[in-house]
Amino acid sequence: MLDFMFIFFASLALLGGLLMAFHPNIVHSAFALVAALFGVAGLYWTLGADFLGATQVLLYVGGITVLLLFAVMLSTRDAARISIARYALMAPIVGLLGAFLVTTGKALVPIVRAAGGALGPTEPTTEKIGNLFMDPTAFMLPFEILAVLLLVVLVGAITLARRGEEDAA
Repeated sequence: MLDFMFIFFASLALLGGLLMAFHPNIVHSAFALVAALFGVAGLYWTLGADFLGATQVLLYVGGITVLLLFAVMLSTRDAARISIARYALMAPIVGLLGAFLVTTGKALVPIVRAAGGALGPTEPTTEKIGNLFMDPTAFMLPFEILAVLLLVVLVGAITLARRGEEDAA
């Protein structure tokens, strides 16, 4: 069952990425990006990294995709057009990357099988990570410093945005 889920999520990530790169409509490309990011989140979950999978869904699928769609909606119609030159450049790049990944994967299969083949049973990681964040001797201070830094950046961004509004008026 785990092999099927891994193949399903890998296919979802790969097909979503290819559709995103080659679709002529930028809004459809954004939704293909959602599929690719869900595929990556599923890969994290099948590999036992539940915290990374949930973070992938919250930050990238939720946040970044919404920002991308707002940027598309706020851009002009001419800026959303994609030329055929994009395809001429992307096709060889994707082909070479695919050939590299297939070659690398085939080279790694004997190494992985010699090392034991499959992953052992996985344990949830979210509780361990949460305990480390709240442990005063581990990561609590860097976590709080990062939270304050992000707050300062947010206040600075709002200040700069309002200053731009006042200059325009």
